[in-house]
Order: sequence, then C-alpha cells, then structure tokens
Amino acid sequence: MRGGVLFGKFRVYSLKGRLRLLVALMILSMCLLVLAFMSFFGKVIKEREIHATLQEAIDLQKLYVDKWKSQRLSDIGYLAETQAARSLNMQEMGSQFRLFKKSHSDFDSFAFADKDGKFLLQMDETPAETSIGDRSYFLAARSLQANVSDVISGRLSGKPMLVFIAPVLNKDGAFAGAVLGSVKVSMLDSIVNEFKFGDNGETFLLNKSGYRLTKLKGEAEDEWTREQYTTDIYERALAGVQSREAYLNRSGERVFGAYAWTADGEWLIIGETRVRDVYKPYYRLLVALALSCALILLLTYFAATLFTRKISRVLAHLLYGTKRIRSGEFGYRIDPAVIRNAPSELKELSDNFNIMSDKLQTTVQLLEESAVVDHLTDVYNRRFLMNEGAKIEEASARAGNSSSILLIDVDYFKKINDTYGHLIGDRVLKHAASLLVDCVRRSDVVARYGGEEFVVLATNCPIHCGRELAERIRASFVRTPYRDEEREIAITISIGVSQSKPERKYGTNTLEDMIERADKALYRAKNGGRNRVECDDCGSAAPSGSRSDSDSG
Repeated sequence: MRGGVLFGKFRVYSLKGRLRLLVALMILSMCLLVLAFMSFFGKVIKEREIHATLQEAIDLQKLYVDKWKSQRLSDIGYLAETQAARSLNMQEMGSQFRLFKKSHSDFDSFAFADKDGKFLLQMDETPAETSIGDRSYFLAARSLQANVSDVISGRLSGKPMLVFIAPVLNKDGAFAGAVLGSVKVSMLDSIVNEFKFGDNGETFLLNKSGYRLTKLKGEAEDEWTREQYTTDIYERALAGVQSREAYLNRSGERVFGAYAWTADGEWLIIGETRVRDVYKPYYRLLVALALSCALILLLTYFAATLFTRKISRVLAHLLYGTKRIRSGEFGYRIDPAVIRNAPSELKELSDNFNIMSDKLQTTVQLLEESAVVDHLTDVYNRRFLMNEGAKIEEASARAGNSSSILLIDVDYFKKINDTYGHLIGDRVLKHAASLLVDCVRRSDVVARYGGEEFVVLATNCPIHCGRELAERIRASFVRTPYRDEEREIAITISIGVSQSKPERKYGTNTLEDMIERADKALYRAKNGGRNRVECDDCGSAAPSGSRSDSDSG
C-alpha cells in the first residue's frame, strides 16, 4: 500500500520505472548516509588531526626554544666564569666579549655590572638604565641565579630586548657583579617562525604575565605590542587545561590552538590556525562527494558501492598516515598506487600529505643537524666540540690514552676578507676545513671554533705526535693554496698544541683546559711570526707511544 502511494506520488506506473525509482532511491539513500557519515565523523577526525599536528609542532618548538634559552644562559655563564670576569679585569673582559660575540651571533651586546648594579663595562646595546641594582633579574643574579629578564628597552636604539644575566664570583667565592648579554626580541621571531599552520596560522611567545614577546604579523621590527592577551588559550594555559574547542583570537576569528610552557615556566608558546582554513579542504572533499553522489544516481548499485569503497580506502590510508606521523615516523608516505584511481581532490589531498610529511622530516633533520654542524664549512661546530668532544676525551682518558688539541688560526684572514671580499673569505674557510679533514684520522674531531679558528681533537695522541700532526697540517696548507678560476691565494696557519693532563688548570673539564693551553701556545705562534707550530709543553711528553695513521683520511 505504501509502495503504491509512493509510486503514485511520482506518477510511475510501469515496472521499469518503478525499478528505476527504487534503485535511484536506494542509491540516493546510501549517498545521503555516506554524506552524513562524512559530515560528522570526518569533521571529528579532521579536528583530531589538526589538534595532534598543532600539539606535536608546539612540543617540538618548545624543545627548540628550551634548548636555545638554555644555551644562551650557558654562554653567559661561561663568560661569568672566565678568569677575566672573576678578577674584574675590564680590559681583558672587554676583549673576551668582542671575541665571544663574533662566534655567538644571537647576542647583540654584552656588559658587566658591579655588585651594586652599576655598569663598569658596556658594549653597543645594553639596558637603558645606568644602574640595574633594583631590577628583578639583577637581584636574582645577586642570589647566584642565572636568569632572563622580561622585555626591556635598549639604551641606544630603544628597541625591545631580552637580557641574559649570570652572577660573577670573585676568587673568594663572593658575589662581585654580573655579566649581561642582550638579545633583540626580533631574534625570537626567527626561532618561532620556523613553524606555521596554514596560510594565516601563526606561532608566538607570551611571557608569564600574558604579554607578547614576538611581534605581530605585519608589525615593524622595532615595534613591540605591549598589550596583555586575554584569549581563552591563555586562560587555559594558566589553568593547565587542554581543550580541543575553538575560540576567538585577538582579531575576533575562530581558531584552533595549542600551547606549551617552556621548561622554566616563564614563557608560553602558542600555535593557532583559523577554523575555516582547517575545514577548507574538508569542505572541498564534501563537495566532491556530493558531485559523486549525483553521478552515482546514473550508475549501477555496484558502481556506487565500488566508488564509496575506494573513497573509504583513501581516507583510511590518510588517517593511518597521520597516526604514523604522530608516533614519530615523520617520513611516512602514502603509496601512490593506493590513490591511482581515486578522485582528483583525494589525490591532491594525498599528494599534499606526502609533501607535508617530507617537509616535516626535512625540518626535523635540519634542526638536528644544525645543532652539531657548522653550515659554512660542513665540519662540526663549537657546540658539538664542547659537548661531545669532552665525552670523547674522557673516554680516551679512561682507556689510558692521551689526547691532543690543535688550535688552528688562518693567518691574516682579515686581510683576505678585506682584499677579496667576504665571499672569497668564506671559500677560503671551506678550503681550510677540507684540508684539515684530509690530514686527520677518521676518529679525530675537526670543528670550527669561531671565525677563522679551527680545532682538531686527536685521541690516542701524545703531544709529540700532536706536534707532528700539526707540522703535517701546516705543510699541507703551504703546499695547497686556495685556487679558483680567477685567483690563487697562499694560505698559512699558526697552530697551538696541548696535551691532556690529569690535573686541569683552566675551565671546568679537561677539554676546556686543553683548549685554553693550546690557545696560549697559538698566541706564541702568532707572536713568533705566524706560519708555525707552538706547543704547550712539548718537552713534558716522552715519545712512549705513536699516533696511528692507518685510518687517516
């Protein structure tokens, strides 16, 4: 009876027409169910994906910011522990500040304040005050705590800056002042802007009070918005609440967001992306499905079932891919064979997924590589030398073997830069690094120490072998000038050599002691006419062992 009413309503009386109507209604119902399923569960899946992506990126950014902040505090702590700082030798301290700045470009300037907070030594850019004795960051340093200031204004430029400060103790262990290093707030932008979500998403930093540390999009470098954030994401962060709900940002747009506090709990990292940007590909997918449903009405039930099965298969692979990436497999790709017969929109979505997966893997690899490799010379950087080099030397010492340090300086490098330009100067440094790698063993560590200085850490190498290696390296530089299509530049080097000793005289570990003694030997080599090798104490090491060159490169 109901079927007759239905057929009568559509004025379909023939068997052929009724069959067509039943098939059409069945296919339409199935398509509507598929669309309803995608509208609800697809949206839920999309929200989970974007929140997972946001949180993973913010957590990775947190690690990067924490590491950067810790390294800058370590840098200031290193300057505060130097002999010049502890003896309050302003002239030597100023010289060390200038040298340190050359190899630590994150810092804009350095200064020293006495125990009352009055500046005794200042470089280019320091806090605007002449005395910082009542400032919270100085009071913390007086309590022997290295810390970072809130955003303050520079003395000369008036631009916003951060101050890293570490206490200086005199020889009696009493507080004698503090070393300060200023970093422009714009430096934080270059760190945080490594990550971006969509066309209009952004990542930014707030301090604990809710004031922004990084500039707004479109804001000039010397501007800084001194306005407190009161959005939901900040309130969630203060309460320690994680939520997937969208909220209104400062511009009144609905956004999804994620946050993470830095390790010291002083800075808040927030990532936001607009809701409409998140759902844009999702809505495109729904439109594609709706058009497909219109086409399915003209096809058979089998074709409709096959088509939806293919769509579901592609979506399943996309979802599986996001789970693999979430678990840390950043290079996971969707097999193109899986989507060969899928609609163009889904192919584009899968291709974009693969592109984003590759980009994420490349970004992670670059972050890991940038922590240990000098990008100009492709040898290890100073950070790797000081961290891993110390471990390598300690392992060699535990095995009962001596190690040698060669501190190498390219003679008259400033003259090369002034004569031929910085581009040729960079090529000369690359050439120098290549010669060093060719001269040493594979087990030796070659690192760029800063500027035109390099360090070779040779394990199982007493000082007389270290001197032989140094002479071999020096001769190699004399024999192998830098050449290109237009010029030939003779290069000589001065080398200071030192050997590990049971009792250290300088620094906090044996490696720092060796480098300091090699530096003094290098100073003698440069004062003695350059293009020469000087040892810390070549006579103290009897030639009881020899350096093995069987695996030298």
